[in-house]
Amino acid sequence: MSKAGPLPLEGQSIEEQQRGAISGPTVQVSAGGPAANASASPAPETPASPTTAGPAAGAPAFRDVYAHTIKPNQKKNVVIRGLEASFGCVLHGEYASNEIRTAKYTLLTFLPVNLFEQFTRVANLYFLIIAILQFIPGLAPTSWFTTVAPLVIVLTINAIKEIVDDFYRHRSDNEVNSRTVLVLEEGGKETPVTWRDLAVGDIVKVMNDTEIPADMVFLSSSDPGDICYVETANLDGETNLKIKNCFSKTAGKHLADELKEFAEDSVIRCELPNTNLYRFEGAVMKRADPDAAEHQLPLTADNLLLRGCSLRKTDWVVGVVVYTGIESRIMMNRTPSPRKVTQLERHMNILVLTMFILLFVISALMSMGEIIWQKAHVYDDWYLEFNGKYPDFFPSFKGWVIGVVRWVILLNGVIPISLYVTLEVVKVFQCKMIYDQDRAMYHAETDTPFSCRTTNLNEDLGQVQYVLSDKTGTLTQNVMGFVWISADDQVYGKKTCESEGLPNPAHIDPKTPHSIALDPDLIRGLGLNLEILSRAAPTKSNKSMRGHANVIRAAAAGQPAPNPELERFMLNLAVCNTVVPAISDEGHYVYQASSPDEEALVTGAAFLGYRLYSRTTDKVVVEVLRTGEHLEYNVLAVLEFNSDRKRMSIIARCPDGQVRLFCKGADTMIMARVKPTQPRITNVRMHLEEMAQAGYRTLCVAEKVLPGAAYEKWAEQYRAATVALQDREGKVAAASEAIEKDMDLLGATAVEDKLQDGVPEAIEKLLAAGIGVWVLTGDKVETAISIALSCRLFTEEMALVEVRERDFEDAKEESDVASVLASKQEEARMEQSRLEAELGPGRGCMVGLVVEGGALTRLLKPEHASQLCNLCTSCKSVVCCRVSPLQKAMVVKLVQRERKAITLGIGDGANDVSMIQAAHIGCGISGREGRAAVMASDYSFAQFKYVARLVLLHGRAAYKRNAEVVWYAFYKNWIYNMVLMYFGFLTGFSAQPLFTSGLIALFNVIFTSAPTVAFAVLEQDVSIETVLSTPLLYAETMLASRKGFLLEMLWWIVLASFHSLCIFFLPMYSMSTPNKSGNYEDLVMIGTTVYTGMIITVNLKLATRTRYWTWVNHLCIWASIIIWWPFVIGYSGVFQVVPIAGVADMCSVAMVIMAGPRFWLAGVLLSPAMSLLPDITHMTFQRTFAPKPFQVYQEIEWKEELDAEMKKRLGLANPAPPHHDQHHHMEEDTQA
Repeated sequence: MSKAGPLPLEGQSIEEQQRGAISGPTVQVSAGGPAANASASPAPETPASPTTAGPAAGAPAFRDVYAHTIKPNQKKNVVIRGLEASFGCVLHGEYASNEIRTAKYTLLTFLPVNLFEQFTRVANLYFLIIAILQFIPGLAPTSWFTTVAPLVIVLTINAIKEIVDDFYRHRSDNEVNSRTVLVLEEGGKETPVTWRDLAVGDIVKVMNDTEIPADMVFLSSSDPGDICYVETANLDGETNLKIKNCFSKTAGKHLADELKEFAEDSVIRCELPNTNLYRFEGAVMKRADPDAAEHQLPLTADNLLLRGCSLRKTDWVVGVVVYTGIESRIMMNRTPSPRKVTQLERHMNILVLTMFILLFVISALMSMGEIIWQKAHVYDDWYLEFNGKYPDFFPSFKGWVIGVVRWVILLNGVIPISLYVTLEVVKVFQCKMIYDQDRAMYHAETDTPFSCRTTNLNEDLGQVQYVLSDKTGTLTQNVMGFVWISADDQVYGKKTCESEGLPNPAHIDPKTPHSIALDPDLIRGLGLNLEILSRAAPTKSNKSMRGHANVIRAAAAGQPAPNPELERFMLNLAVCNTVVPAISDEGHYVYQASSPDEEALVTGAAFLGYRLYSRTTDKVVVEVLRTGEHLEYNVLAVLEFNSDRKRMSIIARCPDGQVRLFCKGADTMIMARVKPTQPRITNVRMHLEEMAQAGYRTLCVAEKVLPGAAYEKWAEQYRAATVALQDREGKVAAASEAIEKDMDLLGATAVEDKLQDGVPEAIEKLLAAGIGVWVLTGDKVETAISIALSCRLFTEEMALVEVRERDFEDAKEESDVASVLASKQEEARMEQSRLEAELGPGRGCMVGLVVEGGALTRLLKPEHASQLCNLCTSCKSVVCCRVSPLQKAMVVKLVQRERKAITLGIGDGANDVSMIQAAHIGCGISGREGRAAVMASDYSFAQFKYVARLVLLHGRAAYKRNAEVVWYAFYKNWIYNMVLMYFGFLTGFSAQPLFTSGLIALFNVIFTSAPTVAFAVLEQDVSIETVLSTPLLYAETMLASRKGFLLEMLWWIVLASFHSLCIFFLPMYSMSTPNKSGNYEDLVMIGTTVYTGMIITVNLKLATRTRYWTWVNHLCIWASIIIWWPFVIGYSGVFQVVPIAGVADMCSVAMVIMAGPRFWLAGVLLSPAMSLLPDITHMTFQRTFAPKPFQVYQEIEWKEELDAEMKKRLGLANPAPPHHDQHHHMEEDTQA
């Protein structure tokens, strides 16, 4: 039972939550030994009602959990289960039920909930109101069928999509809730229980390769080291294994009878449910005296097994359930992704609003005209039979209102009902048929295809103005190679055996990324004979293996002892980490590390003879291969890495009996905590600068001997901090800070992370397209600049302006900060002027900007945002160094807010999630840092180089295609409705429809929909090769504005108005005279002829806009026209077979009008020809006298095709087909 009260457990910031560069599975041990690692264990029987203790007012709330060894009967009866299933809810008791429901609907709730959601869309609500008005007797000029039928089709398509999605949710929920797990009970019983019936306090046994069913405190495992391995891919996307440590007091116990004493004597006190995946504050205490500090044993996140994790490489674990169902961490983190609305959708909303206003104005004017006409006729023309009653009021305000409503109903199609569903269908096709199937964005090495995780942002890809990218794992491979060290005041790693003309060590692959192990000076310094080391080894691998020991031991025989400083350095690397070693089936040593940096450092040390042999909760064993000795380090405490500390430390009792602190971390953090009088500091700083200039990632290494009395005093402070239930993190951080000082600096490491293939070329194309590319990284300034030069973000001729933290040391007031920024802006301007004078004008911006994270802390304040953004956007490229994940997101939001620009964020790790979610478009790289970035992204792929193709090719095409879909939808509906309005001029403004209900209902659904979809999926204005080789073409869509969009729409409306005049008046007046039989064509005959001209014209209009013809386009356009004839003939004959009142007006109409020439001349030939004449004329003059860039390239392509064809016909050459031939286009575009 949870004590009521506030829970001021603020969630960590994103960067605090995510693991950092050297983080990994962590072991938290108490100051006195492994007890501090304790995790609450399943304990014996519980009292009938668990109670809750709580702190005084103002302190954090918590819950007390009592384990039980006899499971209470808490199963729900059939009635409760039925009600839950009907309403899609779960009934909770004192604690949350472990049953989960992620499905949105049930059979009972689907219809009302789905309809409610669909009618929250303004367009659907608009047509619903129209449909309701049409049901009012005497009010509607058209049948309700004309609106209801299309609306039902639109709603049904969306409903089917929701049903399919929810079906899979239901199936997944049922599968999860029906899984079974073993619950331990007295008498040695292991009772299978479904997940839905688990309860807080149950003692659960989970087997290998199965998921954890609820959040539970880890009590014991089959592992002799009392640890287990879990995979957290379902929680944070990371696929590397993490180590968890059991509560020491229950280690080795796996039966309820063995745990009974613990359950009866102990209570698990833990924080209330929250969303934090990486923090857990709890303690195990005595029931008799829970507040006694000496009886409290801490619980941390390392003792908590979270629901959704998978148990790996451990036969079984036992735990006691503390959080269930919706209170578990994974469920509390299930937040809906932010809905991202594209610029095109915003333009559409403005357009819809404009059309609605226009519709009302037209309706008001037409109704006014009807009133004027009625005043002239209703009183004198007796045959009109006006009686002044509803709905035929005499001319009055009431009559005007009725007229407005009638005209709104008649002309409601000016807002196309099919537009939204058409766009949704088009985007799904674009994503699934083109992007996901694009072989050019498939990475064969990792078997990773491109994946669209959302389908509603396609056109925004064509308007990206800024790409903001992470560096490590995004621009680089994140395959770390240990290359240099600074130790004993020297840099090792610059030389290799090959460069010195010496044989390579046989146990190491010469192509290994860990080239530090190939330095002959370092090998000799560690007391190894290089000649012996180069002899054939039993096996080869780029990882340390069993066979290495014999080779290294032989190479050490008869050699002098290793350099003590170098050995000390290597032992520090082998001890100070969170890597978990394992041996594969082939006998290889495999290191499980959450950070590639740590894996590289440990592997490099192993190659050089200092191998991490094993790691448990309280012990690290290092094997010194040259002697075969196993050094045991008893771990006393682990001070974990996080993005604030930027370092990690291990305190251990060493083989010589001394207590030492081993530490490694960012140079800024370590240098501030070492003894300032060490001469080595100067040398290491020089070496660090050299490493950074080479583009390497650096860490400093330090250690410290802790005197017994000082350590014991600190251990008490640390132990009190680890059991604190209020501000535990702050107290642990303070304790860590107290011990991590006055350390001895040992040196530094350099790790290389090479660029991915194609990154320089991709960045070059993006910059050439006018897209700003910013890199946001946590690396040092020098490292980031080196990488920026390598990937062509900066060039040698560019001038760099640096904004460093030290620039603001004297800035006490915000006005001083603004002055510093102004000086940097002036510096950028002067550098640009200097370069233009030296290299000549017309070369664009040639200034790059480097901003340090410490400076950003001050500059991201609201009062400096505009000035900072002006500085950044005035430069060609920007690199932000030493930035936190939160700062990455803030920079993205700064650009969005200040520049109103479309941003694309791209990263590969959990620390990039905030940036990815903040950007308009988020892209995740499937890399070595798990799938957290992919899970948070809109688009995912394996390599950065695919960004250029995604944006420049697919994004540009999507914007152009989808914009045309919108313009075309309003265009064809404007023609349709203007024809009805013109007819009103001839019928006394009476809102009389020209077409029958069937024709009205099917215009958008049948005769004009398929060509639109085909065009939006397949159209290409220029070839793929031309687009990718000419990045400047991207400016056409990138710079497209709302003003330009609406002006283009206005031009379409102008043309549509002319088309409607031709389509209506040509048939109307050509058919107003008697035919050869002396009869006049009636209303339906004229309407059918007009409708025929309208179908042909709007489809031919799309044909004139199509540049790239495939068989699909041909089929859709010509079939949409051709099927009209069998349809209208069949429609006209229905009444003769089945006398249905709704089709009586069309009886025999088709055969009558088709028998005369006027239908064919006026409706089929003349109307489309005269309508499209201005379009063709305008296109011709525009292409000739004011061609757009893409049209110029079209002419170039056509000329190439013509030249190739002429040479082929004349036999002058036998050239290969032009690269943009139709077959090639079709293959590339569909990537079938």
